[in-house]
Amino acid sequence: MSLRVFHVVFITVSVALMLYLTVWGVRDFMAARSSLGISMIIFGVAGGASLVWYGMRVFHKLKELP
Repeated sequence: MSLRVFHVVFITVSVALMLYLTVWGVRDFMAARSSLGISMIIFGVAGGASLVWYGMRVFHKLKELP
């Protein structure tokens, strides 16, 4: 498995987990109106966005490698 393939798989799985965390936070907030739900939503969205940004930068950098 090449470094490029590993990063694509790793970032895809990580973004999916952040999406799951966000949905879990929304469901928790809707059910219990807890601050934990809000923090999970914020962390999930921020983490997912930063992982997408990281993935794009790494993919462009790895594209230049032979």
